[in-house]
Amino acid sequence: MTESLQMIRAEINVRDFQRWMGMRRLQDPDHAMHCLLVESFSRELAPKPFRVMTPRGVRNGCLYGYSYAGADALRDAAAMFACPLQSGIIPAGRIESKAMPTEWPTGKRLGFEVRVRPIVRPTKNADSRPRRERDAFQLEAERYDKGEMPRSREQVYSEWLVKQLDTRGGARLESAMLQSFQRTRVIRKRHSRYSEGPDALMRGNLVITNGDAFAKLLAQGVGRHRAYGYGMLLLRPAH
Repeated sequence: MTESLQMIRAEINVRDFQRWMGMRRLQDPDHAMHCLLVESFSRELAPKPFRVMTPRGVRNGCLYGYSYAGADALRDAAAMFACPLQSGIIPAGRIESKAMPTEWPTGKRLGFEVRVRPIVRPTKNADSRPRRERDAFQLEAERYDKGEMPRSREQVYSEWLVKQLDTRGGARLESAMLQSFQRTRVIRKRHSRYSEGPDALMRGNLVITNGDAFAKLLAQGVGRHRAYGYGMLLLRPAH
């Protein structure tokens, strides 16, 4: 373990990953990757949040993630815990890491990209118990007649992202665009039922409001399902 947050990059053998999923009877790739990382590196060291990028038709994809364990520590853990097939999916020699900055200046503008699951959990008025997760846009659209929804999906998701950053602290959203959207079915526990929901990729600019809190924000991620490939803030120059 290191004192500074590490950004991890690792190559993934997509075909071996799919073969491992089939052997384990795992159908959700995000859930399968969560299981693979925990089993290969341990729950303590496994990168979280993380982001998997696997362009269609290619043999190798990329895993990006944040962890307080560097590449050497992950290789050592994989040598102890990963089975031969798991070691082939994420080869030890293809794991790289770099230390993230330890100080983030207040007022700094940064560009970002993040894959999120913009969901909310409405509560019942009677007993205030949480209900099932709902798409933030769909929940708002149901308040209006068909075709009368005044705001776009991008506007609703941007407001959702504003609230997420305000809740966690460390940064203020300056602008955001919805780059892509799809609805996906996910499973979060073995032998449990699927749930359907939004899967959105957003890009934009943010402004750091507190350096220490921003460092925690990077380490923890944005929104829910952060252990399953959502919520990792990939930083870039502001635009």
